[in-house]
Amino acid sequence: MTADSDFLVPGGQVQAPTPEVMGRIERRWEGLRERVEAKLQTLKGVDRRQESRLLDQAAKAGTAAKRVTWLRKAADSVTGSAAPLAACRKGCSHCCHIAVMISRAEALVIAKETGAPLNPLAGKYTMANVEEDSESYKAATQVAFGKPCTFLRDDGCGIYSSRPLQCRLLLNMDEDALLCQLVEGGTINVPYLNTQEHHVDSVVILGAHQDYDDIRNWFPKTELP
Repeated sequence: MTADSDFLVPGGQVQAPTPEVMGRIERRWEGLRERVEAKLQTLKGVDRRQESRLLDQAAKAGTAAKRVTWLRKAADSVTGSAAPLAACRKGCSHCCHIAVMISRAEALVIAKETGAPLNPLAGKYTMANVEEDSESYKAATQVAFGKPCTFLRDDGCGIYSSRPLQCRLLLNMDEDALLCQLVEGGTINVPYLNTQEHHVDSVVILGAHQDYDDIRNWFPKTELP
């Protein structure tokens, strides 16, 4: 019998929600909680004091660029111990075909580090008013669905060392990328590592007034210097 994992498709390919596709997804959900919780149990003894120290450094940093640098280090500290247990591997690019909302502060750092031209007109949203503008924000994330990130190169990140916080904090804790695959007309629940607290800390440290937008709007051109 062919295993469901044999039906993994290339990153960015949007599948129709056929009975076969949805059936594979439903079968994967069976026992998913137990499998993920077993992995998370191995992380319970992880010392998170380093993450706290790095977040403190970020909060004390004198410039937005320095805050981004410290937040990156903190994010890597969060996911470092979990990464070996995750399904995420080099060459898997499903998450490079969904919205990546980043702040102006991050966008400016990425532009400086990579030389990629920044669109100064991007930055339509702030975390302070995202609830009031939720429909527009949701629409922006849907526009990005299935579209490759500006910096995607050969199914890998072309700016890996400068990749956004959102990318650093996104880990699928399943066995493979089956649930990450894009399905037309809906969002599949993926067992991501819970990093919500860190996302909130990042917004607070950078400031809820920061402009946010999808990375494709900040960097519409695809060629790097």
